[in-house]
Amino acid sequence: MIWRFRHINRKLAARLANDLGQPLKVGEFLVARGFKDPASVRNFIRAELKALPDPLTLKGMNLALDRLLLARRQGELTAICGDYDADGLTAAALLGRGLRESGLKITIHIPNRLTDGYGLKPTAVSELAKRGVSLIVTVDNGVSDLEAVETATHQGLDVIITDHHQLPLRLPPALTIINPHNDEAWGKAPPAGVGMAFFLLAAFKRHLQKNNLLTVSAPPALLDYLPLVAIGTIADLAPLTGANRILVRQGLDFLASTSWPGLAALKKISRITGKKISGRDVGFRLAPRLNAAGRLGSAGPALELLLSEDEESAAKLAVHLEKLNQKRYQGQNRLCQEALEKLEVEISPNSRTVVLGEKDWPRGLLGLAASRVAETTRKPTVLFSLEGILAVGSGRSAGNFNLYRALSHLEPMFTSFGGHAQAAGLTLPVNRLNDFRTRLEDLAQAEPDFVSESELLIDLVVSLGDLEILARPLAAMEPFGQANSSPILVIPRVSVGDARPTNSGGEQHLKFVLLDGLIKRTLIGFGLAPRLCEITREMDVALTLEMNEYQGCFTPSWRILDFRPSERLNL
Repeated sequence: MIWRFRHINRKLAARLANDLGQPLKVGEFLVARGFKDPASVRNFIRAELKALPDPLTLKGMNLALDRLLLARRQGELTAICGDYDADGLTAAALLGRGLRESGLKITIHIPNRLTDGYGLKPTAVSELAKRGVSLIVTVDNGVSDLEAVETATHQGLDVIITDHHQLPLRLPPALTIINPHNDEAWGKAPPAGVGMAFFLLAAFKRHLQKNNLLTVSAPPALLDYLPLVAIGTIADLAPLTGANRILVRQGLDFLASTSWPGLAALKKISRITGKKISGRDVGFRLAPRLNAAGRLGSAGPALELLLSEDEESAAKLAVHLEKLNQKRYQGQNRLCQEALEKLEVEISPNSRTVVLGEKDWPRGLLGLAASRVAETTRKPTVLFSLEGILAVGSGRSAGNFNLYRALSHLEPMFTSFGGHAQAAGLTLPVNRLNDFRTRLEDLAQAEPDFVSESELLIDLVVSLGDLEILARPLAAMEPFGQANSSPILVIPRVSVGDARPTNSGGEQHLKFVLLDGLIKRTLIGFGLAPRLCEITREMDVALTLEMNEYQGCFTPSWRILDFRPSERLNL
């Protein structure tokens, strides 16, 4: 693992710490994270809803509001077309329920990953038209669905696209496209699909109010939807800065006390019972259960759970999702094991990339398994399900390799393709698979600065004694996630009194006893037991902050991420 240290302006850090009444090391951390003045720090920590940007500043919003208002007046059937992952499902549930409460006739369409694939399809548009739909509103998709939107236009349907993915060169002929990448200010920390749905709903509620169409019995009640926004935003790995941070911070608070039967049942089956919910709870407990249905087939049960208003039916749906999640976990492990065994035979040890395919590997589990293989091998990995004449694949990168950029060079080979630097989905003819493997490897070999090791970005160098005073001030930066990662600190030249495998986790974890004079701390390093032989009496140790739950209460603590022989740090 490569260690890289953030730059710190010491004078600015001292001034910021003094202005905030915090220890110098807190000031250094804040400056390392880009803060320059007390006001920006306070605004970040408070994350107040009044600081959210005005949704009317989104290009195309006013046209969407007028069309929704027309649909309400004329009693038109409006279809919310979402996606089968947690972001798309929460977005569809939020906008579907919110617009229905606002007086619109709503139906919701979610594609089946296995039979429909991603996005809005022409066949789905035609089916919706047959059912009497005259207006389609997409959430978490649509901006790349040129053919489907053209079909809608030809059949007399209007389409409002709300999406957060990068804009293609050729945009579909929708009535309006609401996308954060249309505006520089919104594009700095683009909301997830559910965030865009929330801003559309908020603007429409205001539009109704402006037109004196909101009754006392139908108040905005926007705060009730914030838990959905938090779940979808975290699950989609959206940057937790700007508006996203506010929505997630507030959403987690409302999620802890939500009265919605579906969310309450989801929390219960996920064994979340505390008065506070962390971003980690969402990412590792709630979101996988919502995603499980869509990975194995129809995402219908997950959507039904989110929309459920009956405790008994919600409980049954939650149990069903739990069983699907267990099945997903078992299938993921099985696929990963098959892939690791297969690469031993098919992939050279000197190869920089891994490309593997097998007949009918579950396409909904390919991304999860590719991520595990990439993490294990430290090589960019693309796994394919061979389905007749097509190979449907999902890829995950490793090190500093930009997977999306590399695949863009090969795009003429694909029948479909999309993604970003670290992950991508693609489909190509089966007979092109070997050619694809060779050409992707050639691109990786041609990278002059190719690095397979992951990078550890260090915020701060501290002493063992600093950990106690830093834990709570730094925990105020929660929730952690994309663009607001958990603090990473390094203790240089620390003495190791003892290090041994723990009794839990199959003895894969290490328990460290660190010493500095009279100060002694015992810390855990997950998955570090295989490196026991590397430990010396004095080391540089990298740690991260995490929140531990006990009887519903959260306390900050430190966990060891990495270690190395002591070096002289020139910072």
